[in-house]
Amino acid sequence: MSAELLKSFISSLQQDVQRLDQLSQLLDQQYELMSQRHSVALQQLNQQVLQLMAAVEHSHSSRDQLLAQLGLQNRRNDLQQLVSRLPAPIQHGTRQLLQELTLKSRLCQAKNEKNGKLLAAQRQLMQKLTGMQNRTSYPGMPL
Repeated sequence: MSAELLKSFISSLQQDVQRLDQLSQLLDQQYELMSQRHSVALQQLNQQVLQLMAAVEHSHSSRDQLLAQLGLQNRRNDLQQLVSRLPAPIQHGTRQLLQELTLKSRLCQAKNEKNGKLLAAQRQLMQKLTGMQNRTSYPGMPL
């Protein structure tokens, strides 16, 4: 097992935990801006969210490649096998990172779903107020 590959894998986990912390904060801000209908600030924030999500996606893909180089896949059994091969102090920290990454991913997903529900409710209200029937996109007017 290559020490350099393992170091890159663990570093990637740490970076993604930090990215998910940032994403969680941005999703909270997104909800507030959507609630207050601050469309200009929301557009800027959405760009930050998209960039951060792209970084997480890229990092995840890179980790998949690292795992492939180690002869493993990104499956629960393979990750457990990898962690079990690590020295005890590193093993514990890596398990914690994987658990933290899972929890923070779920938290961000829940916040994103909450934001989506708010957006759907606002869209429904706009349709009622403007008399527009069900449309798949917003009308070309400022909210």
